[in-house]
Amino acid sequence: MDSNQDSSKLGSKPFLEQFEEELFNSADSNNKIKIKEEKSGYYFLPPLQDSLELLNLPHTQKQLLDLAESVFETSSKIGRSSKFALFRGGVSPRVISKLVDFYKNLPIPFDTIFTTENLNKIDKSAKVGSNAVNWLFAIPSYKLSAPNDESDKELKPLFHFIEKRCETEATFVESFREKIKNGDIDREDTVAIYKHANVFWISETKVPKHAIRTLGNIVKYPERLKKPTKEDTLSVIESYCFMNLDFYLEAITYFEIGLRYEYGNDPQNLKNELGTITRSIYAFATNNNINTCFEALLIEYKKILTDLVGKTGFRDLARFIDINELENADLSESLDDRKYTQLKRWRNGKDVPSNERLAMFLDRIDEYANVDSGYVLKMAFRIALGVDKLVGKIVSDTAFDNCEPHEVEAIIKKVLSEIPTYYESNITDFLNAKKAG
Repeated sequence: MDSNQDSSKLGSKPFLEQFEEELFNSADSNNKIKIKEEKSGYYFLPPLQDSLELLNLPHTQKQLLDLAESVFETSSKIGRSSKFALFRGGVSPRVISKLVDFYKNLPIPFDTIFTTENLNKIDKSAKVGSNAVNWLFAIPSYKLSAPNDESDKELKPLFHFIEKRCETEATFVESFREKIKNGDIDREDTVAIYKHANVFWISETKVPKHAIRTLGNIVKYPERLKKPTKEDTLSVIESYCFMNLDFYLEAITYFEIGLRYEYGNDPQNLKNELGTITRSIYAFATNNNINTCFEALLIEYKKILTDLVGKTGFRDLARFIDINELENADLSESLDDRKYTQLKRWRNGKDVPSNERLAMFLDRIDEYANVDSGYVLKMAFRIALGVDKLVGKIVSDTAFDNCEPHEVEAIIKKVLSEIPTYYESNITDFLNAKKAG
């Protein structure tokens, strides 16, 4: 939505009419219209696109448009080049009309999703440049896709956490801008700005105080950054990791809490035992013999299968990999050996499986074990792969001359090892809310 839209007028027209009108009004001097894929760098609430990408899900506007065409088996009648231009150089109003007509013909009650209340929240977030905008579009859309309000029950704790964080971020940024506007904070005074943000991070996250204050000291004495010591660099990286990973540790644990609660786990067991995903991340973070989070989850899965069908090792799991005859083709090896080699590569984070290949692998094991794990197991492994991808991204983003990648990896694992604290805190809050409600 256009951040300049008067919020008092939001909801006075059907959503898609407003959407079309605002796009037409945004045309440039060449009458070209572009849908912006904006995202801010706030760690408190990362962009929706980043989370979807980590899960190897469609995350760009073009990919989501392609997905809608595929799911609803209908064409938008927009050419491939125009789809790219729609989010880059811009397109003519005629293409915009095609896009809006496409969405109008989908069996999606947009006006039910985007109520006046929700549009006002989106507008408020847009005005302050919060990443909440896309989250506030996505969550109600997903909720409505759940038949009879059943299939999203396990996601309620996760959605509640994200919606609360959306509101918290938008409110904080709005009040912060107001303080600058009123002269309460000088926009050039980085120390005062960080001090204000300091209080927010301490009160609203589980990031340790020392990590937040470390960055405050660097802001206070910027000359330390001109020629930082190795200790300074690693301290800043540690603070960055705590702040960057806080959202993901919260989201993962709330996702797992919702799953375990809805799938019949006894509340006492929920509190006394960590979930499988949480245990896997903790094992990856604390066991130097485990190379990836994906491998850690495979180890947990082996234990589950051992209880179901008898002792299960990695070679047993490897039998269920669909392998191309030419893949890793050492023809002196048997097919079973090549499958085992492929699984070892996955465990080491190399040529990891696509969504389709992963699903086929897990479905075959389900069939063998005579169970139906549904989407839950597949999403657990996507989360594990996403954690591995995030670790690699952070290592790449923090490549400094005076520290080594293995030192950064150690810091990331230190932060990830805090996941039991997140789980224990969140399960307590969740169960207390259930009792009170």
